[in-house]
Amino acid sequence: MNREEAKQLLELCRPGNTDDRQDPVLAEAFALLENDPELKDWFDEQQAIDARISESICAVEVPVDLKASILAGMRLHQAHASDTASDVASDASIPFEPSAREDFPQDTSNTPQARAWWQSPWAGIAALFVVMMAIMNVPKSSQPTEQAAVAGLPPVIQFLSNEIDSLRRSQFEHRDVQAEKLQTFLASKHSPSPQAIPDCLEKLPTIGCITYEYEGAKFSMICFKGGQTYHLITADKATYPDALPLEPEVFQCSGKAFKIWVDGEQVKILSVKGTKENIPEFI
Repeated sequence: MNREEAKQLLELCRPGNTDDRQDPVLAEAFALLENDPELKDWFDEQQAIDARISESICAVEVPVDLKASILAGMRLHQAHASDTASDVASDASIPFEPSAREDFPQDTSNTPQARAWWQSPWAGIAALFVVMMAIMNVPKSSQPTEQAAVAGLPPVIQFLSNEIDSLRRSQFEHRDVQAEKLQTFLASKHSPSPQAIPDCLEKLPTIGCITYEYEGAKFSMICFKGGQTYHLITADKATYPDALPLEPEVFQCSGKAFKIWVDGEQVKILSVKGTKENIPEFI
């Protein structure tokens, strides 16, 4: 099996579904995945994209009257189809005048073959699909809690949330499973390097690190893997662009929780997918 064949199979794997990983059809593709770092990066990226799509779809609130509207539309279509069939039957009972064929073209407007496009059952299915797609793309303006949370977010949190959403493994500036090596790398680049790793992350393996600039300030981020991904962001307190928190603060943004606090001369932010309850207690 080559890489392209493996990709076709791995695309069938649902994120977080253990049954797919045990599927014998995918066994050879997963075996190739373990020995091909480039393929593994591609697979992790695809899984992350699928997870975000799934999360977005699950977050869509279906209108309470959707079922009733669909059933009403189906009944209306059925009634119209019955009327059309009756008209066709009535026209068929009219005696045929042979001379009319020679003098005038045959009127086929009422025959099933010439039925208007909107009378086709397939048109109803297509219209239903369009309605569902429109519902899925409606902004969730009806959720005041989410709107209020976004409105009160510090600009830095919104910026970091967007960067985390778009992060790919190939973008890491340095990759290693040991946090100490990533700290050393960041320090060598004169980027903020966490002077201390929170206790809840100390024993977790790392994935890699990346740096950002925002409003003239430098930020570094080290990613830890432990059941899920934890993002530890560090900035120098002297250049931090937002107001410094007097006490640790927790925010929620786009399906992620952020905890921000001051640690000596550094500002640290810990982010994890989920809600405030998913932020580990360590300070």
